[in-house]
Parts: sequence; C-alpha cells; structure tokens
Amino acid sequence: MLSRVAEHLYWLARYIERAEATARLAIAASDTILDLPDGVPYDWESLMQVFGSGDSGPGISEAEVMEQLVLSLEHPGSIRASIASARENARVTRDLIPKDAWIALNELHGLIERQSFAGFDRSTRIRLLKQVISSCRLWHGCLVASQALDLGSLFLRLGDRLEHADMVSRLVDPRVTQMVPGVSTRWSSYESIGWQNLLLALGGVELYRHSARNRMRGIDVLDFVLRDNNFPQSMVAALAQVDRLLSQLPHRRVSTDLLDCIFDGLKKMDFKRLTPDLLTQDMDWIQQGLVTLHGNISSEYFFFQSNNR
Repeated sequence: MLSRVAEHLYWLARYIERAEATARLAIAASDTILDLPDGVPYDWESLMQVFGSGDSGPGISEAEVMEQLVLSLEHPGSIRASIASARENARVTRDLIPKDAWIALNELHGLIERQSFAGFDRSTRIRLLKQVISSCRLWHGCLVASQALDLGSLFLRLGDRLEHADMVSRLVDPRVTQMVPGVSTRWSSYESIGWQNLLLALGGVELYRHSARNRMRGIDVLDFVLRDNNFPQSMVAALAQVDRLLSQLPHRRVSTDLLDCIFDGLKKMDFKRLTPDLLTQDMDWIQQGLVTLHGNISSEYFFFQSNNR
C-alpha cells in the first residue's frame, strides 16, 4: 500500500471519530449546564481550551462556543470541519472503503452543510448533534459489515482508536465536566447527575450499572471510563487496541514503549487524591504522549506530505 493512501485512511478514521466525539462532548456540556444549580456559571472559555482553541476571550457565550465547535470551518476541530476533511480523505480512497460507508459520509456532510445556513437554537443544535452521532455509528456499521480485513482496515482502526483515546482524555477534563471526585462542593447534591452525563457521553451508563456499581461516584466513574478493560469505549481499551494494531503493521517499526508508559501512568493514578488541576495535568500528559505516538507513526509509515492534521 502506498504511504499516502495509508495516511488518507488513517486520517479518514480520525476525523470521523473526532466529529462523533465532539458531538458527544457538546451534548455532555449542554446536559451539565441544564443540571447546574442557579448561580453556578459554566466556564465556556475553559471548554474551548480543552478543544484546542486558545483564542477565545473571557465572556464567550454558549451560542458562540457551540457555533465554533459545530459549524465553524475556521476552527479545525469543529464537527463541520472534521466531516469535510473526512469526506476529502474518503474521496481519494473510495476504492478501498465500502460504497455504503461512502454514501453515509456524503449524507452526513450534506446534512451539516444544509444546517449551516439554517437557524441554530439549542433544540436544533441538540437534534443535529444526535444526528451526527447516529450517522457516525452508521459509518462504523458499514465498515464492520463490508470492509475488507486488510492493511487498509488496520490503518482505519488505528486512526479511530488513537483519536478516541485522545477524545476520552478531553471528555474527563474537569473543564468540561466541572467535576472531580471529592471536591465538587459547588454542586455536591448534583454530583451523581454530573457523572452520569460523563457516562452518557461515552454510551456507558448501562455497562457501568451492569458492573455492579449502582452508585454514581466520581472515583468509580473515572476508574470505569479510564481503566476498565471490559468497557469498549474506555481509554485503556482503546489503547490496548492501538497496541495490537501497531504489532500487526508491517515490520513493526513503531515502538510500544510510549504506550507502556501511558498504561503505567493510568494504573498509578490515585483518584481519591485528585484535584481539578492534577486531573487536568494528567489528561494533558496523556494527550502529549498520544501526539508523540502519532508523530512516530507518521514518520515511519506516512512519507507523503499532505494537509492532514
């Protein structure tokens, strides 16, 4: 397989996962706002920082943030920009992905482009975000049903799981959830709802309850989301798949030492002693490790200089 083709497939999967995860994050933020008690403001500026936009000023409103995260083409991490980039990568690799997947992606692209010229109140936004999630799930279903299990599939799954691990680290950031075990004194009576919103964003409420953890405690939720091997959307489960996929790539050029370091860091995290700043630092450290891992993958397998980011 040509390196440029492998890179297109890798980024195709990353952009699809980024769009879905951003939609889930936006819904989680919206749900948190609705559950916050009166008089407790939501820090929209910090939310934009979590999403990689440091140019938002103080006093930015909910509507402005959601406009940037969902419909802006200027913000590279927005849903609209991600889907547009995914479609471009899919266009040049159409022969390597199922026709149904290509159709699903085109329909999602059209949906978002039509929405960008329509009204964008909160109810419209939530409806659109849910449609984005459903369309991304349809994309994944098409791949599971019809994608050949070849080298192209490896790069698709590698990009998907690496992006997912990164987005999980952003979702658990206290700047998004406003939550951290033991210190949510501003709205302690709402704590269980806040942690449930975090699980909803990852589709893990039912699995969490089936694991005999009937109480929504921050310590248990973070352990489940970050370290539970039996939860397919947990960070450790995503990283374990990345580890397996790297071992299946030709010549095993990328060392897994960095992944081992991240696994060890996750294992040693003491949720009982976490503070908001410490949890944010831990998630930033993991994100930096994933950026380095991506750089290693790119330098070993992607020699074609494209505009992918």
